[in-house]
Amino acid sequence: MKTNILSILSGICLLLLSSCEKYLDIKPKGYVIPQTVEEYERILNNAKMTKLLSDGIEQLADDFYNPTLVKDNRIQEVDYRLYFWLPSPYTTPEDYTYNSYWNMMYAAIYQYNAILNGIDQATGATEERKKIARAKALVGRSICYFYLANLYTQQYNETTATSSPGIPLVTSNDITQKLPNRGTVKETFDFILKGFEDAISDLPTTSLSNFEINRAGAYGWLARTYLSMNKYKEARLAAEEALKINSTLVDYNTQYTVFQPEEGPAIYTPKSGHIFIRPDEQPENLNIVYYGYTRGMAFQYIAKETESLFDPKDLRRINLVPSYISNSEPYAKWDKKYMYMGYSSYEYSAGPSTPEMQLIKAEGLARNGQVIEALVPLNLLRKNRIATDSYQPIVSTDKNTVLDIIYKERRRELLFKGIRWFDMRRLNSDPDFGFTAKHELADGTFIELKPGNPRYVLSIPDPAITDGITQNP
Repeated sequence: MKTNILSILSGICLLLLSSCEKYLDIKPKGYVIPQTVEEYERILNNAKMTKLLSDGIEQLADDFYNPTLVKDNRIQEVDYRLYFWLPSPYTTPEDYTYNSYWNMMYAAIYQYNAILNGIDQATGATEERKKIARAKALVGRSICYFYLANLYTQQYNETTATSSPGIPLVTSNDITQKLPNRGTVKETFDFILKGFEDAISDLPTTSLSNFEINRAGAYGWLARTYLSMNKYKEARLAAEEALKINSTLVDYNTQYTVFQPEEGPAIYTPKSGHIFIRPDEQPENLNIVYYGYTRGMAFQYIAKETESLFDPKDLRRINLVPSYISNSEPYAKWDKKYMYMGYSSYEYSAGPSTPEMQLIKAEGLARNGQVIEALVPLNLLRKNRIATDSYQPIVSTDKNTVLDIIYKERRRELLFKGIRWFDMRRLNSDPDFGFTAKHELADGTFIELKPGNPRYVLSIPDPAITDGITQNP
């Protein structure tokens, strides 16, 4: 039997087809093929299309702490395998469906391909409306491939990108077609970039809701992609384009206040009526992407090293809550650890935002030796995040000093928003900023992930391995 896309869609066929009929040729029993532009738009605007992420990407990151784990016989559990950076973290059909990025992203790609392959024949709207729907689908598909490429391929490197294996670039929604081979990392990233770049000019500049992809959001994803490739100039230029459309920064001094309990550390809490509860009410969000569980990492433990990065006067401590409060325990029993969120909104977006664009702009400038210029976006963000009575602008002419501050700012600003693992991948072997990642265990010992470790690339799910799809080392 020939290999088909069913291998990577893991059961999508069962949901959409009653047999192996071609999706575009024959209406499958029990499934309505979109006929109008409005029906295709409903696919684009379906809330499920924003719930792209599994929290596995955070359990891999060194910002996360799991206080329950020690080396024991729970080795087959997903949480254990992710935290210990073991190969093949996902092993069961349920894992593949609800946790594996491979399956989750390809399932979404199937939907985007259905739009891209059918929108031109759809009825009931103008050509301009079709172009916008097509552009949104192109961006959505490139977002999915962005995650796949940065999880299942080697870190992008100009010298190896033409030889390192990429990922299968599926463009058809006909599940009977032969699955493409992995190609190369360069081919994969070229495809991702082309999707963004082909779409941008056809997208509206803004939209009624930042759930909908628009030009600012697309530039945000383009900036993320270039940064993950260590293409700093291109990342900066894309970030600047996003900021031309939306450069809003919320001054946390107007949003939060400090509560000092009788015992324990000060706690930052939202001022009544000033907290943005919903992600679509948060003006800094350029495009909303959720975890499958919309609370994301809310109430999860934060690594001690990460907590220590937050100055007492850094108002982003709104996202750090002493565990005794989250666990409803008395202060006397506090383990001196912190959990994510609690007082602030715990429904949040992991998509690109204006603070992230300011940091990408700052990094791009600093990497280019424009250190003084890099301080402008860096200090602009910090001024909106640090208590006014304590704020002092960064003053430095040393490139590496400023870059080090930028990387710490990224950990503070983008905590648990799906970014740290990608930063770990691109920086762990950096000659100036390389490091050994660590996960603390319940007994106080640590698991280490050394620079260049093969576990910086996830294993492809076993059901997807075929003659043309080789496993990662």
